[in-house]
Amino acid sequence: MQGEAIAGRHALKGVLWISVILVLFSTSWGLCRESPFANGHFWEKDGLFLHYRMWFPEHPRRKILFIHGLGGSTFSWRYAPDFLLQEGYCIVAVDLPGFGYSQRATGRFLRAEVQARLLLDFLEFLDQTLLPEGLSHVPWCLVGHSMGGKIAFLMSFKEPERFLGVLFVDAAFRGPSLRFFRVFTTFPPLRGCWVTFIRNVFLAPSRIRRFLARAYGRKPSASEVEGYLTPLRLPGTARSLLSLVNQASSLRLAAFSERPHPPFLLLWGERDRFVPRWQAEKFREVFPETPLVVIPGASHCPMETHPEECYSVVIEFYNALALR
Repeated sequence: MQGEAIAGRHALKGVLWISVILVLFSTSWGLCRESPFANGHFWEKDGLFLHYRMWFPEHPRRKILFIHGLGGSTFSWRYAPDFLLQEGYCIVAVDLPGFGYSQRATGRFLRAEVQARLLLDFLEFLDQTLLPEGLSHVPWCLVGHSMGGKIAFLMSFKEPERFLGVLFVDAAFRGPSLRFFRVFTTFPPLRGCWVTFIRNVFLAPSRIRRFLARAYGRKPSASEVEGYLTPLRLPGTARSLLSLVNQASSLRLAAFSERPHPPFLLLWGERDRFVPRWQAEKFREVFPETPLVVIPGASHCPMETHPEECYSVVIEFYNALALR
């Protein structure tokens, strides 16, 4: 009897430990069970859950997808409905894996090529299940900011016929050379130290406030800081960021020069300190037909600090393409 009791206690301990591990695992990836937004939803693909928001106009004529940059989320596009709904745009903003309220992830899910394929499948899902029939066959308008610009670029070459055009907002086509750095961030004994460092230093409120001050070119408001901080507080964010750094790479733009693609437009903040305007000029050396629009006084996030100027460019660009 005593042996059975001991065995029972060991079994109970085993069940408790398994339960704890499962709880930690399920929360460590920062997966919310419900969206914090009334128009927020989740889409699942290959075990990965993406969070997105949708706004429907009264009379839909076009559809547009917004892809945020590093550290951003659907919050980055909060002003889009103020300008685009009245123009008949069905608006979709998505949180990339590891950001916003999407599931935290590591490894291949954070490669730009994988994310481009993932978002193309996401658009197919929207066209087949959620959008009105009259809108499902209309080509998509695509807008990518900073890191999201690289993903939008890859999407446009994988399926160019799917898009009316692509607008790049201060797009980061180049990535840092981190080959030597990866030796230290991927070494198992040091990986946990890096995760702790990112969580406690780079994701600290004071750091996010300074990051936004540079990105905005002005002091951010308390609501703006909180809009970025809230999803970044989800468990697993630091691990995703570390994995993203290890997956960073640059696009060889010249390799795409002869391939078919939809029309492009570059939109840049005049005072961008994160992605300097010379990167836009380098892009135009490969794709010389691409217009460049510069917003005076804007920094890295013109869609947030200069929304009227930014979204007027979006509307004008796609209205002109629709008339072709």
